[in-house]
Parts: sequence; structure tokens; C-alpha cells
Amino acid sequence: MAMQEILVISRSVLRPTLLSSLLLGSCGTMPNAPTDVAPTTLAIRNTNVFDSETGSFVPHQTVVVTGDMIAAVGTEDQFRDTNAGTVLNGTDKYLIPGLVDAHVHLTHVLYQAGMTGDEILPHFLANGVTSVRSTGDSVVAQSLLRRWTEANSDRSPRLFLASPLIGNAPPIHQDIGWSITEPSQVPAFLEHLSKWDLTTLKIYSNCKPEVARKVIEVGHDLGFVVTGHLSSYRVDDAVRDGIDSIEHIESVSDFLRSDPSDLHSLDLTSERAVQVVKDIAKNGVYVNPTLSVFRGTLFFVDVDEIVNEADNLKMPGRLLDFWARDRETRLANYSSGPLETRNATFRKYQELVGMLYRAGAKLLVGTDAPEPQVPPGYSLHKEMELMVESGMTAADVLTAATRANAEILGQSDRIGRVASGMLADLVVLDANPIDDIHNTRRIWRVIRGGVLLDPEYILRSL
Repeated sequence: MAMQEILVISRSVLRPTLLSSLLLGSCGTMPNAPTDVAPTTLAIRNTNVFDSETGSFVPHQTVVVTGDMIAAVGTEDQFRDTNAGTVLNGTDKYLIPGLVDAHVHLTHVLYQAGMTGDEILPHFLANGVTSVRSTGDSVVAQSLLRRWTEANSDRSPRLFLASPLIGNAPPIHQDIGWSITEPSQVPAFLEHLSKWDLTTLKIYSNCKPEVARKVIEVGHDLGFVVTGHLSSYRVDDAVRDGIDSIEHIESVSDFLRSDPSDLHSLDLTSERAVQVVKDIAKNGVYVNPTLSVFRGTLFFVDVDEIVNEADNLKMPGRLLDFWARDRETRLANYSSGPLETRNATFRKYQELVGMLYRAGAKLLVGTDAPEPQVPPGYSLHKEMELMVESGMTAADVLTAATRANAEILGQSDRIGRVASGMLADLVVLDANPIDDIHNTRRIWRVIRGGVLLDPEYILRSL
């Protein structure tokens, strides 16, 4: 049976008696690879492996997977006698760590659309997104949804959970907001959240500064990562107070408006702009720009070529219907005013991302999917493209979407790198994404927890 005839759909199918081996040529080097590897489930031979530490591909490598873990990475000679059930020919392929979307909502928008998360999660995995970080949702709903992802790992990414949106009263979003009006209320609330398996606390835009400071203080004591969509709590104060990450480039740009009442009065040449960018970089604060949501959901909902992009039209009908109903609301605020002005502001957002990058700030890659015109999975590729347009190299964007996103989840010892001892969450590409970031879309196979999957199969599960 030729390998191209095999469609692996679950771990139970991965049996040596069912799969053929394709023998390949010699390989290059990677340090500390063992020379004696026990019989395995999967080997990817003679391929180009992305090293997210150096931001480069190491050619002629073999990656050996046992169960759901990467057992070893090294040269062909070191694994010549490996008895793998499945051997993939990796010649002219490019192996990268599974992508991570560091900003999604899996109950909030879908609740408004009358949908549940299982209806969109396969879109992430089919696009090589093997992990997603919730950044504010119902804790109970998220937890139940994660049970579904664990039971359906062949059509879903890993799901990392966050708190509700912590803000003032009344909450801006009734379905996922949590009101805390005094710092004294913070310890008991966070102690309660610590009983759930969450990674992230989310400070929201209307949170009082004194409450936000207490969230950071107590949250760190309890081992949480603290992120923020900032407005009432200024970004310069949040950086000084030790926040871990900042969601949305607008959390920074709001602070830099010369006229607080004018969305488009963004001054990137001011001393204030230079200083806040420098402080973010100096303090090691991560920034998650989410350019996709400003482009798709906010600034250009009257631009047909953006609304009707091919990626958007791949979404379920009910989600498209909700996006269309929501369009009038957007037209009344962000998408009001001359298109030329909105284009100029979006370019400034990208310029600000470039400033942060050149200053050495740590950048994440997230989308805000499934907000309108931010299609799950597909939008992560668009986000990477927008970040390259902002002045980042393709290699650094790919590193951000893998290693940096794993770091903000506290998962850098499990995901984000192709190395021995890491989870076998991988993506096999047909072309080099460092040559052209658009090549992250050229997915040949996805490997989730050691299981080899065809993207078309994943989508058929819908």
C-alpha cells in the first residue's frame, strides 16, 4: 500500500501492519540525538526541521515519534535501524511545531451566533493550529469544551483556559464578564479560580487600576499568567506593575492618542510613544497585536473584498449569518468615517507593531477568532502575514506563533519546539515559510499528539 493512499484518522489506525515505509537519504545534524531508539509509531525522514531557537531550518533531519511524544531528532545515520510503523518521506518538506493561536474566544461570540465550540474547532486543527489559548470565556463552558477536545483530539487543538473578563460593574460583556469593584474582592475570587485548571487571568478594559494591580499581585502568587485588554488601566502603569502580556495593539495605541476622543489621532513620533515601547521591551512584557480583528471586524466591515474573502466563506452558515447581523453595529463606530482615514490608522497599528519588534519586545500571534471576518484557523495565517507586513521577518513571526506563544502559556517544555521530550504536535508543509510566510498555508499533514492527520479529513468531520 503506497503512503499516499493512506489517510490516518485516529490512533487506532496507526499500526505497523497497515502502513508502508518509504526509505530516504542521509541527513544533517542536530545535537544530543540518541543513536539507539526503540521501535516507534512514526518517523519523518530526511526533512527540514524548524529550529525555533535560531529561527532557521535544519536540513536532512529525522524526527522519531513514540506515542504522543517526540522521542528523538537527529541525522538519518543515527536512526537507520529504527523500526517505525510509519515512515514519512520528508524530502522537500518543512516540519514546524504546531501553531498556537494565543487569542481566541470559544463561547462568547459563538453564544451570540447560537453555536458551540465543537462546530469550529476542526478549522483550527486543519490549519495546523494544534493549540489555542482562550482569553476570556465562561469557565464552566470552557472546561466542558476542553473535555470534548480531549475526547476528539483528531479534530481539535489543545485548549488552554482563561478567566472571565475581569472588569468593573456592570460588565461590558454580560455573558463572559466578571465585575470586581474593590481590590479587597480580588483574593477570594482568584482563590476560587485557582481550583479550575486555568492558565491565564484576563484584565478587561473597564477594570479599575487599583483592582488590576491586585489581580497582578495575587495572580502571580497563585501561579497565573496575567494579561490585559487595557483602557481604564493605562499601559504604562500595567507595565510598571508587572503585567505579563498585553492583548490588542490598541491597548498601546490608545495611550498614544494625541486626542483621546479621536480614534485616529495616533502619534507614534512622540516622546511618550518612544518611551512606552522601550519600557514594554525592557520589562519583557509580551504584546499580542491581533491585527486580524481590527482589519476584519472593526475597521473595514464595509469593504466587500475583506468581508467576502475566501477564508471567511469557509465558515458555517450560522456564523456567517451572525457576522452579517453584527455588521451594522460595527458601521456605527470603528468603520465610520472616510476609508482613507481608517486605512491610515490601520497602517499606524502595523507601524507600532514594527516599532515594538525593532525595540526587542516579545510579540505573540493571536487573532480574536471567531469575531466577524476572523475565521478560526485561517486567520492565524492572515495574522502572520500582517505581522510580516508590519516589518517582522517571516522566521521571527513563525517563532512567535510557536515558541513565544508556548511561553506565554507556561508550556514551553511541552509545545512550541521540535525537540526530544516535546509533545508531537507538528505541521508538515510543502514549501518553506521563511522564504514566504504565505507558505504556512501549504499544509501537507498535521500531527496532533503523534497522530498523523490529513487536513481534508479533519474538515470532513464537520
